[in-house]
Amino acid sequence: MRRLLAASAAALLLSSCARGPAPLVVASKPFTESEIVGEMIAQLAESDGVKVERRFYLGGGVCFAGLKRGDVDAYVEYTGTGLVDLLGEPPRRDPAEVFARVKKVFKKRWNLTWEPPLGFDNTYALVVRGGYAKKHGLETISDLKKVPGGLVCGFDLEFADRPDGWKGLKAAYGLKACREIRQMTPGLMYGALSAGKVDVISGYATDGRIASYGLKVLDDDEHFFPPYQAAPLLGPNALKKDPKLAAHLQALAGRIGGDEMRALNAEVDAGHRRVRDVARDFLAAQGLLRK
Repeated sequence: MRRLLAASAAALLLSSCARGPAPLVVASKPFTESEIVGEMIAQLAESDGVKVERRFYLGGGVCFAGLKRGDVDAYVEYTGTGLVDLLGEPPRRDPAEVFARVKKVFKKRWNLTWEPPLGFDNTYALVVRGGYAKKHGLETISDLKKVPGGLVCGFDLEFADRPDGWKGLKAAYGLKACREIRQMTPGLMYGALSAGKVDVISGYATDGRIASYGLKVLDDDEHFFPPYQAAPLLGPNALKKDPKLAAHLQALAGRIGGDEMRALNAEVDAGHRRVRDVARDFLAAQGLLRK
């Protein structure tokens, strides 16, 4: 019996050795943008010879819970989500202040590390057609006051009533711009705007459909919307599995602006390119990865 147990233990040890080191597990949320930036993290780690396991298109709560348990090592989160949804704190307007707050509390509470933001902010945005903006001289949200006769507004199912949505926005700006509000799903809003069925929608700042439909994001000149800077969030084992990963992510920090992220999203959503190819080409063009 002892020989049998010893043989079983040896076989288990050999099997473990054959499998090699545990892979770096990179996750993403269930939308194109999250998959693209998750793929960038994965490819940067693979450039170090690290084995990577991709777990993409997971719910945001699943990503975060997996990070805390150690089942996930890295994914890209948004600072506003970290502050309001994950910490349960009130929104703050200053991007640097929000990042500093989540970085400090996440480290202390869960031993999770926020790396520097990637450079884009995917918050709510008011979006109009490019030609409509040119006709009425629209550059900022405040400019909506200049449109005669009021607007037909298309908002997602939450935006109309959220304090950080239309309800708060019209109070902050003193707006009475919407003569009619049509609530619709995000999947329908962009097509409805492009077809002229509505005049303005509650979009998302880095959505690829903004570029593909030739739409314009109005500048939030009163800085109403909370910052939602995208930044890599790492679990406690990530840098043990890839000690060079932090340096890679610091080199990537600030390189993806809003226009760049919209274009990358459009390459996948409208251009039907593979996420892996889009991520690799961007990293190569930035000199961060050999093509």
